Amino acid sequence: MKQWMIGTMAIPALLAGAQAQAQSKVEIYGLISGGIGYLSNQGGPHNLEALSGTNQNPRIGFRGQEDLGGGNKAIFNLENGFNMMTGAASQNGRLFGRLSYVGLSSNSMGTLTLGRQYEAVKDYLGPVVIASNGVHIGDNDNGYNNLRAQNSVKYISPTFNNFNVTALYGFGEAAGDASINRVMSIGSGYKGERFKWAVAYTQMDTPNSAKSPDGAMSNDYASSLLLFNKSAVNSAFGVQKQRILGTGGFYTVGDTDFGMMYSNVKYDYLDNTKLTLQNLDLNLVHHMTPALNLGASYFYTVGKYDTINTNPKWHQVNFQADYFLSKRTDVAITYSYQIAAGDAKNATIFGFPSSSDKHQGVLMLGMRHVF
Repeated sequence: MKQWMIGTMAIPALLAGAQAQAQSKVEIYGLISGGIGYLSNQGGPHNLEALSGTNQNPRIGFRGQEDLGGGNKAIFNLENGFNMMTGAASQNGRLFGRLSYVGLSSNSMGTLTLGRQYEAVKDYLGPVVIASNGVHIGDNDNGYNNLRAQNSVKYISPTFNNFNVTALYGFGEAAGDASINRVMSIGSGYKGERFKWAVAYTQMDTPNSAKSPDGAMSNDYASSLLLFNKSAVNSAFGVQKQRILGTGGFYTVGDTDFGMMYSNVKYDYLDNTKLTLQNLDLNLVHHMTPALNLGASYFYTVGKYDTINTNPKWHQVNFQADYFLSKRTDVAITYSYQIAAGDAKNATIFGFPSSSDKHQGVLMLGMRHVF
């Protein structure tokens, strides 16, 4: 139960706004998740550590809507990410680094929002990655949502015959060259009773460019977790263009959800080198009981560097047992194991330091509470 303390000076204002509040809604929501993890190889030795976000990244948010009549609404969403173990803000210390937008929604015309928000690959294909209980190497296709588009305008169409479309444009804001540090994204999805499928494309031009540091893709792109944001030939050179094209979805048979996703990611670097990565994701979640879900997945990523003529590859399997103590609280045990193959020299399970060799495993036990 949420408890509120209201000072007597606020009562007249609340009474005056009672009628408006009856047609509006503001919600506080969030989740806290953390646990412990055992990493088999962290630069050589193993490691046991406390982890934030073992089941899902912690957050607290505020979202609301005001009824404007005729099926139209004003909407907003502010969402903060944080480290449960330290209390520190995530997303490079931003107050509302996960989401920060305002807009209008219409039953007949769709939704238009402005601010810091998700691009189409995350919206349409992110659910497949989340169901896999793992992350593609270096989150190269943004399936785990490490990158958000700020200074962006986003449109989501109404759903017609189970289809809808999303388009986003993030402004680079560099005087004289609109292409610097901009983001363009489009996607479409179908949602049936048992079958869901989508396709999405996102392009980022000179992300996190010093010529426009506050453009559409800022210092999120500098994260050390993104293994491919620098040229393999010269780490002083970043990305000139990243293009992500993916397709995937789910098919439900009985109590089991089967998921599949393919993504093709192309990096053009500022030193004129190029990298192409292809990701295949196969997963399933079996709802054994109303309280117990069992999941398994397999990732395969193959890369091709043009200039140095190398072909890195990675294989990863993920297993999870997730038990719900209530509708809002669950505990899960998750195991991931990655093998680097081909010309790849190190295994690097997302969120952890690289292994000293081609093998790495992590076992996590965590708890999540949603409010």
